[in-house]
Amino acid sequence: MRPAATILTLSWLVAFNLRSGLIGLGPSLPDVTADLELSFAQASFLVAVPTLMMGVMAVPGGGLVDRWGPVIAIAVGMALVAVGGGLRAAAPDFALLLVMTFVFGAGVGLSQPSLPRLMRAHFPLRLGVSTGIYASGLITGSIVAASLTGPFLDRTADPAAWRQPLAFWGALAAAVFALWVVALRPGRSRRPAVASVSRGERAAAAAWSPWRDGGAWIAATLFAAQGLVYYLLVAWLPAIYGEAGLGATATAALFAVFNAATLPAIILFPSWSDRLGRRRPPIFVAAVCGLVGVAGLLAAPAAEPWRWVWPALAGLAVSGLFAMSLVLPADIAPRGHTGAAAGMVLGVGYAAAALGPVVAGVVRDVTGSFQAALLLLVGFAAAMIALAFVAPELPQPSARH
Repeated sequence: MRPAATILTLSWLVAFNLRSGLIGLGPSLPDVTADLELSFAQASFLVAVPTLMMGVMAVPGGGLVDRWGPVIAIAVGMALVAVGGGLRAAAPDFALLLVMTFVFGAGVGLSQPSLPRLMRAHFPLRLGVSTGIYASGLITGSIVAASLTGPFLDRTADPAAWRQPLAFWGALAAAVFALWVVALRPGRSRRPAVASVSRGERAAAAAWSPWRDGGAWIAATLFAAQGLVYYLLVAWLPAIYGEAGLGATATAALFAVFNAATLPAIILFPSWSDRLGRRRPPIFVAAVCGLVGVAGLLAAPAAEPWRWVWPALAGLAVSGLFAMSLVLPADIAPRGHTGAAAGMVLGVGYAAAALGPVVAGVVRDVTGSFQAALLLLVGFAAAMIALAFVAPELPQPSARH
């Protein structure tokens, strides 16, 4: 058995790299567009493709991790992240850049459903804590990439400077891939031994599918709802504050509060659920935080001192619910099917969540303000509160592996 600290550290590093190369492209996009003389439509594909692949690859990726095991699946996924992410920096034109973006996105889409399976294999009784730890890598990767890439580009006038951050994130992913291979030896990976089960249990597990499981659909709906709220706020929160009359400095500070609140929440809520031995109370509390936060943004986004409270509560909510949605597939699935459950939840969730910014933009165009979009967020938050009462609970100790 590999040391727990090794598994968690490597999983955190993998998660970090699943976001750093993705988010690191955003600040570089204007320079990419100018240097390669891209249209705005072409540039938008470079951002949309990885998110699309996170959803498209999640379902087949979940099946592959159940077949190969998480150690091998993550090794393959990280290889794709390193090659696709790094070679974007060398692309001479849009066509090759787009191909490498697809490769990078496929690696992310394969790796993400592998992590819940890995946590179930090594930490079956501490799924909340272990999920919170690796998921904090996703948040940290986003924050670090966004914080470092922009200032680096601001200090140079070289139109091709965008290649350097992408090369750096690709090299970092390659280093993590190498660490993963050396430490965990995917070629020698074996599935963890499990307790003996009856023939009936084996038959039931073989016939199980997340697409026919009500608990899996509840988890997928919860993931989709929090994703809709998160992506809408990431895309449009600065514009919402601008519409409320706040200046650029105040808007940047409030947006930073929203992002900063996501990091502690992604560890706090799933860890709390482990201590309680229950999943529903943390989901309920996070959803209530979300309702209060978005309702405050709707009613009084600029009111002092509450304007600092609303984005903090919204950030706590989306991050806590994101983490809880990652825990649930490992609770729901019978042994050998955690990857399929995680793939289904991520696939459905990301497909729905990608609509958030689009829906908000269309509603803004039709109504002339973001009030209607914020009303939608209030509705999503209320729906998540309702889902908290029917969310899958921890299985009985005899059924947990």
